[in-house]
Amino acid sequence: MLHTQYAIASDRGCFKSALLPGLTEMVLSEVMKNWIQLARITTMLLAGGFGLVWLTGCETLQDTAFAPFDARLEPIPGGGAQGFVMINTSGKTLHHFRFRAYMWDDHAFTYTAGNNSPFPQRLPAMTYTFMGSGSEWDPGQVQRFRDRDLGGEIKILLPVSRVQIIGSCDEGRFREDWRITGAGQLQRIVPDPNGEK
Repeated sequence: MLHTQYAIASDRGCFKSALLPGLTEMVLSEVMKNWIQLARITTMLLAGGFGLVWLTGCETLQDTAFAPFDARLEPIPGGGAQGFVMINTSGKTLHHFRFRAYMWDDHAFTYTAGNNSPFPQRLPAMTYTFMGSGSEWDPGQVQRFRDRDLGGEIKILLPVSRVQIIGSCDEGRFREDWRITGAGQLQRIVPDPNGEK
């Protein structure tokens, strides 16, 4: 419709001055709306990307040789449930640390669409996510995770088959993986120099 009006205005010079200014404003208005919407989407995507980069420190998909933590599932006092515990076993104080710990259940699956595929993909279910940051973490210091709403230690009530910790500190970047043993404890997966687990 817009191109047709512009063609008529071009062919008939007497209408050009009357139709073109209004048409120009309408076209510019639509173009500006599109640019503003594109700018908003770009800003959201960049903010999400930078947030992930800040949190993980541009981590790779491989476990790192620097592995400053031990992860455990320990009984919560006064209850039958277990809680997630992280301990600084690096032998040194970690400075300006930030991390996320993900718990997965490889036996329960969730379905999601991804990688520009219209078909759902079957993926292991993420059951829990823990996160933390701080200025210093002393060697041997234990970190327990509390529920902000309930005030007590977070209870691991859903099945867990593996744990992954990703983050960074001044001393280096880290990515560590554990699998659950038959006894219900976490066993660290030691990275293979060839990249295989």
